[in-house]
Amino acid sequence: MKIGIIGAGAIGSTLSKKLSANGHEVTVANSKGPETIPGDVLVFGAKAGTAKDSIIDKDILILSIPFVQISNIAAILKENIDKRTIIIDTGNYYPVRDGNIEEILEGKPESIWVSEKLGRPIAKAWNSLAASVLKNNGYPAGMQERVSVPFTAEDEKTTVIIKQLIEETGFDPFYAGDLQESYRFQPGQPAYSTSLNLPEIKKAIEKAHNSFDAAQRREEFIITMMKLAWPSDDESIVKISRFLNN
Repeated sequence: MKIGIIGAGAIGSTLSKKLSANGHEVTVANSKGPETIPGDVLVFGAKAGTAKDSIIDKDILILSIPFVQISNIAAILKENIDKRTIIIDTGNYYPVRDGNIEEILEGKPESIWVSEKLGRPIAKAWNSLAASVLKNNGYPAGMQERVSVPFTAEDEKTTVIIKQLIEETGFDPFYAGDLQESYRFQPGQPAYSTSLNLPEIKKAIEKAHNSFDAAQRREEFIITMMKLAWPSDDESIVKISRFLNN
């Protein structure tokens, strides 16, 4: 598949490597220009490009950028994207970084807000993993160590494709419903950053807090992690997340 990735941070760069290693034709862009994409992001054959390069004639477009940048790319996306292109949002809303977005603070699912800004349906995946877990983990199907990744999609075709891509990154996909259900694995939810296996993620999705309560828990989670200087090791991140998000 032809895959565009906008955002070459921790999540975007890892997806670039894993998906290109699986034979996909990947184009990755950031806000600073193609020449600033690190070489290791391209090591398995991905190409650096502009945002426009990552949008035009793609089967999949993955957005891995801060919320504050969504509005900035909306115009170029609308002007250049094909109707057939599936958009996958990997982002999370963090008020301390992204400012106060009242609709989300009041409980609107984050990716519903993104979908409205872009003016078209999108899917949600990979946002529930700590970036280091996505980078440092990933196992063949059937291994006990495999972590599950919840996702949402609006139709059957998109569901099948996202399942395939999550499998290729080394995780067990779990379909959580349409985009409205994406609140179930936003920050502050039991499924967020807790590295659960497939049976565990099903239970976590089922016991999700309502959108408003999750928004309050998100604040506690972010404040606590910042006070701890955001631990970099996977084990600490997962333990703290399980403690705060349940």
